[in-house]
Amino acid sequence: MGDLQEDDNMEFRGGTLQIATESANNTNRSENSGGSKQNKTPSIANPSVLSGDDSLSSSASSFAVTDARQEPQSTSNTEQPNTVYPRYDVPFDKDSIKDFFTYRRGVVENAIQECITGLLFPEDGEYLGSWLLTEITLWDNEKERIVLLTSRLVMTIKYDFIAMKQLDFRKTYLDDLDTVVIGELVYPPSSLVPERNLRGVRMMWNKGEPLSLKTVWNPFSHDVPFITFASHPIYWHKDGGVEERTTYDMETFAQKLQRAIEAMPSSSCCIHHSPIVIQSYVGLTSLLHNKTSMGFFKVRGKFSF
Repeated sequence: MGDLQEDDNMEFRGGTLQIATESANNTNRSENSGGSKQNKTPSIANPSVLSGDDSLSSSASSFAVTDARQEPQSTSNTEQPNTVYPRYDVPFDKDSIKDFFTYRRGVVENAIQECITGLLFPEDGEYLGSWLLTEITLWDNEKERIVLLTSRLVMTIKYDFIAMKQLDFRKTYLDDLDTVVIGELVYPPSSLVPERNLRGVRMMWNKGEPLSLKTVWNPFSHDVPFITFASHPIYWHKDGGVEERTTYDMETFAQKLQRAIEAMPSSSCCIHHSPIVIQSYVGLTSLLHNKTSMGFFKVRGKFSF
C-alpha cells in the first residue's frame, strides 16, 4: 500500500505542475479527472499466435470467428472467444488495381468456366468451388492462379488473362496431404523482409521431412512439397457484394478445403492454425518481383504482360 500511495502522490504533483497557470476550478476538474483515470483498468491484449512460437495448435472449428477484414460488430455481454485478429495491409491502390486484367468485368468468370469445362473430369470428384488467388512460391514470389477444389483434389492453374488461354496446371490430391496450416504469413526473426500483414493457407505433403538443398536453392524447382495461397489483391478493391468478392478470398477457400478434408474418412491430414513461416531472409529479388506485380497479368504503360 505504501508504494501505491507514493505513486499517487507523484502523479498528483505532475498534474499540478502542468496546470499551475490555470484557475482553481480547472485544477479541481483535472484532479477529479485524474482520479477517475486511475480507477480504470488498463486493457490487456489477448495473447497472439503471431508471437513467434513455432508450436502448432490444432482446431476443429477455426472458422467460427468474424473475418478480420470486416468492420467490427458492436460488442455485447455475450462472452466471445479469445481470438486475436491479424492486421491487413491493403495491396495496391484503387487506380493501380484497375490495370489488372482480372479486374475487368467477366474476365475471371469466363476463365474459370473454361477451366472447369476443359480440365475437370468425373474421376476428379465432386466440384466444390473455384477461386482466383495469389500463390506464394518457395522464393516468396507472388503468382496469380486460378484454383479449383473438388472432393478429391486441388487444381492450380496458370492462366493467361490477356490471351484468355490456359498455360499450365497442377493437381494436388487431398489424399496426399498430411498437413494444412492456416494463419498469418510471417518471416524468420532474423529476416530483413518487411512484414506482410497478410493471412494465408499452406497445403503440405512432405510428411515433416525437410526440403533438400537441391529444391531449396532452385527457384525453378517443381518438387516443392507444399503450396501457399493468399487472397488476391482484387479482394480489397471489388465494389460488388460479399458473393462477388468471395472469388478472391483465401479464407473461403481454406474453409471449404478444411470441410473437404474432414469429409474424407481415409484422410490423415492434420489442420493447424498458426503462423506460416516463409523462409526468406533478404528477399531483394522477391520484393522487386512483388512490388512490380510481375506475377500478375496487367497493363504496364504501352505494354501488357
